Amino acid sequence: EKEDKMIIEKLHLQNFRNYSKKTFEFSKDTNLIVGKNAVGKTNILEAIYFLASGRSFRVKGVEREAIKYNEEVGRIGGKIIKLSNYPIENYEGKNDETNLEIILTVGEVGGEKSAKKRYLVNNIPRRAVDFLGNFRAVYFGPEDLELIIGSPGHRRKYLDNVLTQVDREYTRSLLSYEKAIRQRNKILEIMRESFGAPSYIEGDFRKKLFFWDQLLIKNGNYITQKRREFIEFLNRHEGFEGGENFEVEYDYSVISEERLLKYKQEEVFAGVTLVGPHRDDFVVKIRNSKFEVRNLSIYGSRGEQRLGILWIKINELLFIEEKTNEMPTLLLDDIFSELDVAHRKLVLNLVNKQQTIITTADINMVEKDWLKEVKIIS
Repeated sequence: EKEDKMIIEKLHLQNFRNYSKKTFEFSKDTNLIVGKNAVGKTNILEAIYFLASGRSFRVKGVEREAIKYNEEVGRIGGKIIKLSNYPIENYEGKNDETNLEIILTVGEVGGEKSAKKRYLVNNIPRRAVDFLGNFRAVYFGPEDLELIIGSPGHRRKYLDNVLTQVDREYTRSLLSYEKAIRQRNKILEIMRESFGAPSYIEGDFRKKLFFWDQLLIKNGNYITQKRREFIEFLNRHEGFEGGENFEVEYDYSVISEERLLKYKQEEVFAGVTLVGPHRDDFVVKIRNSKFEVRNLSIYGSRGEQRLGILWIKINELLFIEEKTNEMPTLLLDDIFSELDVAHRKLVLNLVNKQQTIITTADINMVEKDWLKEVKIIS
């Protein structure tokens, strides 16, 4: 079965990071963005990734900071084209061009309160659930080291960014789950403050929690199941020669009525929900020639950690392809300076399969004879 290729043909930025107003055009093959450090190359990739995942890939992804300094509104617009390998007659009535836009605000515009993030598909306002999945991208850059050495929150965000691109139900479950956690935590906080009466633990408030408990269990179990499937996919695929030495261990927090009951007292003391996928984590491990398994974040060299990320990213690309039958756009952010020649070659072999956008400060790092057609954007 042939695969379609989703590409971004045009990107419009307005008051996004350091760009007041700028349009970029990309080819369907390989695009090289060349420029000195700190001129805003990563910002271009960040904007493209926003269109795929609805979020930034930055570790400290405070979205209002993506809006240009002293401005109230930032815009990211993209023209997405579906290149089909099928004969075109199978596509009657389908428009192969989609215009996506995300509008970011600081929370108020012209003194009026406003939504911090709005999504538009072909100029029509849409919910996140209907926006995600119109375009897909895999990002690989220096930020990704956080997947191994950073906080559990960053790893959860990564799982969400991958899964919301391929599974609408996951997006829906995640949004419901996050809302239920906020509401449930509010009730727990009230219970903690009014802790004088035992009725708060057993009585009316328990009933109030019951509704949110059911919502958490239903959505939480779906989230866990899908995260588990992705991690099992990673563990089944070696990605490249030597990749079979990596594995991911999923440390998940089961959510069920029994567990919520078990921690009911501790939750009131803490004022927050203590079990569920919002507490999940995963550990990346590496096996050596003697089959000893080490935790990469503690015992891995910087080079091994980089390779671990490369292994995850290659398999993320394969996972999105398998789930959607479409080739996502690959975003490579200045990664060549960190990889040795053999692994650089490995990445560049991937590059020719789908639309790829590469940033580099040093054009000599990228062996251009490995790339088919390269469009240079400087």
